[in-house]
Formats: sequence, structure tokens, C-alpha cells
Amino acid sequence: MPVERTVIDGQLREIGEGDRWWELREFRDLPYILQPDERIRGLVRGRLLGPRRPRLLPRGRWLLVATDQRLICLRQQHFGRRQVDVRLDEVTGVRHGARILTYRITLETRQRRYRIRIAKADAFRFLGALEPLLSRPRLEPAHAALAAFAWLPGLHGLASAASRLPEPDYATRSELARVEATVERLEVEVDRLQQQVDFLEKLLQKNATGVG
Repeated sequence: MPVERTVIDGQLREIGEGDRWWELREFRDLPYILQPDERIRGLVRGRLLGPRRPRLLPRGRWLLVATDQRLICLRQQHFGRRQVDVRLDEVTGVRHGARILTYRITLETRQRRYRIRIAKADAFRFLGALEPLLSRPRLEPAHAALAAFAWLPGLHGLASAASRLPEPDYATRSELARVEATVERLEVEVDRLQQQVDFLEKLLQKNATGVG
């Protein structure tokens, strides 16, 4: 049974949001996705970047809804809806930080890593919704994690070498902005091509079913 709209509207008012979200098709699916005892803490539009193998997640705009139980990522497609859930009790580590044009949040679970990119203007508000996760210990740098296991045979030299890695060269702000803008354009192009592939796959499946 879907959650009533009045209940969701009340939760939106509690976090300082209006009813403008109902204009999104993804948000209108939310009453059928939320559990009766689940409460919305925050929501934002952004990008979900999945693991590079075995397949890229489409990198279009997602609706990211943080609740008291999970992070719900929704994206409307030509054929139905794509949904990715990250349960808060499965998150083992979090890191976040600002980039030139955007803000990135990385959630680690035992199974995989989820990278979220949102506008800087939305970062403070959405980080407040993820506060229960942010209060956990942050992910350690690679060389710190190796150092913790330096007592194991064969790892002492590796940890020592990692700690002596040279500092990277830093690019100028304009160079970083140009690179990030290029990445954004490439992601849009990848998303467009992925949508075409999804359409062709659905068409081939439909034709194969008709022939059979």
C-alpha cells in the first residue's frame, strides 16, 4: 500500500522542502517505494557513478533521497525506472569533499562503492541528511591502511614505500575547471549512448519474442 501524499508532504515540510518535487516523475514513484515507517531526511538531484566494471551505470541526473534507513537513488528511463538502494547499516565508510564545480560523496559497503556527485550549493543541506553516516570514522588513506598491517610478512616494505610516495603536482584552478567540464561533457555523451543501447536492447528483445 503506497504511503499517502499528505504523509510525504508533512515530511517535506519538516526538512524545509516544498511540493515542487512532485513535478519529477521519479519523486511521484516515491509513495510506492517508501516503507510506512520510513522518513525522508533530505533529497537532491545529482549523479550516481557506479563501478566501472562490468558495466557503467547511466550517468544522467538522479533523484537522491536520504531516509532514516537508506539512500534511494532513482532515475527515470525510457522503459521504466532504475532504482539503486544503499542501506545505512551496510555502509562501512564515508568520505566527501568539494571539487572545482561539484561536491562528491563516496559511500563504501562490503560489496561495492557508490560515488555521488552533487552541486556545491546543495552540499551543506544534503550532508545534514547524511549526518548519521558522517559521524562514523572516515576512510583511511591507502598508506595508513597498509601501515596498520605492516607486521605481516611481506607488507612492511610495501607500507614503507607507500609512506614515501612523492606529493602529486598540483594543477591550476583553471586547468582543473577545464578538465572537470570536459569530464561532465563526456559523462553526458556516455549517458546518451547508454540510452541508445538500452533502447536497441529492448527492441531486439521485443523482435526476438515476436519471432518466437
